[in-house]
Amino acid sequence: MPCEAGREVKRFLTLLSFRGTISRMEYVSIACIGVFIKHVIDLMIARQFHRNWDVTHYLIPLGIPMAGGRLPFDDIKFLSIMLAVSVPFAWVGLGITTRRFRTIGWPLWLVVLFFVPIANIASFVLAAAWPELGAGAGEARPNSRLARIIPKDALGAAFFALLAAGILGAALVPIGTVALGSYGWGLFAAIPFAQGAIAAYAYALHGRRTLAASVFVALLSVGVTAAALLALALEGAVCIAMATPVAAAFAAIGALFGYSICRQPLRPNTAVLLLCVFLAPTIMGVETISSRVDPTFAVTTTIDVAAPPNVVWRNIIHFPDLPPPTELPFRVGIAYPVRAKIVGRGVGAVRYCEFSTGDFVEPITTWEPNRKLAFSVVRSAEPMREWSPYGHIDTPHLHDYMVSRRGQFVLEALPNGGTRLTGTTWYQHHLWPAAYWKFWSDAIVHEIHYRVLKHIKTLSERESHDGK
Repeated sequence: MPCEAGREVKRFLTLLSFRGTISRMEYVSIACIGVFIKHVIDLMIARQFHRNWDVTHYLIPLGIPMAGGRLPFDDIKFLSIMLAVSVPFAWVGLGITTRRFRTIGWPLWLVVLFFVPIANIASFVLAAAWPELGAGAGEARPNSRLARIIPKDALGAAFFALLAAGILGAALVPIGTVALGSYGWGLFAAIPFAQGAIAAYAYALHGRRTLAASVFVALLSVGVTAAALLALALEGAVCIAMATPVAAAFAAIGALFGYSICRQPLRPNTAVLLLCVFLAPTIMGVETISSRVDPTFAVTTTIDVAAPPNVVWRNIIHFPDLPPPTELPFRVGIAYPVRAKIVGRGVGAVRYCEFSTGDFVEPITTWEPNRKLAFSVVRSAEPMREWSPYGHIDTPHLHDYMVSRRGQFVLEALPNGGTRLTGTTWYQHHLWPAAYWKFWSDAIVHEIHYRVLKHIKTLSERESHDGK
């Protein structure tokens, strides 16, 4: 009995170890059992906090949904507990990943992929399918068909890599956006990752290629996809430009992955490479059927007006047309306010704010003269007009993918007789990674706020000056 107990303790300690190797069966079994147990625990914790929880939360590190802005205490408490529970599972996951990469001969620095969204799933599947060192002795290039197709010279290999990866991306994007309506990790992370991995692998398959050149080819493949989407009128230039930084980042990570596996003594077979291709549509499909809660963001902009609150208030509820925009975001297609009017007075009145793309309908919920005007939003206009060589194009993300929920103006009297005017908008968007797109959407909302507040400031100060 003591010997048996000692063996069980030793087996448990091996589970926590980063040393040695691990077989495919052990690797997959421990990972699957760990994910199942972790998910059950997470569900129990989420229910205690009356929150939704599904498998899509595991597309980000440690399975914790990180939201921007200041978090309430309950959110901090929930996230702290989830983080504490995640630590032992992350330790075990990192340990078996290290041992598996050592078993198949991958560079151990690639274990950082364990903490990279989307890449962690891809690396797990590929590491599980990869032949172990010694399992294919004498197979220097089992993927000989692919090797025969790819040109051996650097220029030819680069052209093949750009064409293959670029066409792959251009084919997968409409599957996600048009067929599945998914604007998330699959579209902005998994597709570029797959492109980068395939482009770098194809380019570096023959001869000696540098890592920098392989990454460069992978990044160019993202440019090929962007050009194809623009040429086929599937996307507009502005959204492509905003998506490029995050796509380039994941393409570079994919390139590191593709280059590293290409440098190993054993080459992957075609089936393993196809896993990269099918990774993106699989993730986009999961995102489509999952019950994901879109976060609500608040954007606040403040301006000081050299006029008393009563004058500023008049120009909030009645002001003439705004001048033509000069700001770059509005000139390239972002929707901008043109005029506004309020029908009625007091709570229950309706504010109509006309934008360059349509009308916002905003019932008044708070009417405090010279102090506060608040409203809900029951109808929103399109957030932008996509720029395209073919004129206006109608892309899915223009419909209900960024929606205003409510807004308000707050007036604060200043000691010098002026007014501090603050505008706030609460909105939601269905684009993921949410934190990345929040950077762009917050900047756009700030520009809209500033355009309106500056107009009110100009009118109020002119009226105040003329009245003296």
